[in-house]
Amino acid sequence: MASRSTRRRPDSPEQVLSPQSQLPRGLLGRDRSGPRHLVREMSWAQFDGAVQAMAREIAAAYTCDLVVGIAPGGLYVGSALASALGKPFHPVRILGRTRDPLTGRMPKVMAMPRQVKGARILLVDDVIASGMTLRRAIDGARKAGARQIRTATLLSRDQGASPDWTVLVMEGPLVFPWDYGPVTEDGRFDLAPEPEPASPRARSRA
Repeated sequence: MASRSTRRRPDSPEQVLSPQSQLPRGLLGRDRSGPRHLVREMSWAQFDGAVQAMAREIAAAYTCDLVVGIAPGGLYVGSALASALGKPFHPVRILGRTRDPLTGRMPKVMAMPRQVKGARILLVDDVIASGMTLRRAIDGARKAGARQIRTATLLSRDQGASPDWTVLVMEGPLVFPWDYGPVTEDGRFDLAPEPEPASPRARSRA
């Protein structure tokens, strides 16, 4: 991790998040292990406000050439930050998020975007906990020839690893707006919905 940190913590989570009394219908990856009242939900409007606030702090302290978002969650945060900063956005995928306890294999960074070479980059993920994912991504960016690297996450679990910028620090469950997925009429998840066939008129125009 970069040693310099200008991390900003809101006075309370309510500045960014609104509590909810129960898990919403249609939520992917439900956590039934804890009390439901501890689950917090971030709306798209709150997400936008958080991104804009973080973008202002980043722009005041660092001029990047491009933003690299770590899939999957970092794609949402990274692309939004790139738009707010007026910078190009590029995705990167990391295979595995933690060290495999059976094989000992570490997370593997897939090919970094070629645009990283010689660039000052902002590396973005949605959440940081142990920091292993970001560390591997930083290593990958250095090997790809990045000139300067700074990091940003929307949420920090405060487990010893700190990005250069984060908006919220909390330990409880957090539901991001992109955690919602298609749900059938009877309330069951439809994780891979079939695309609706195009109308004959639409096909004829194609």
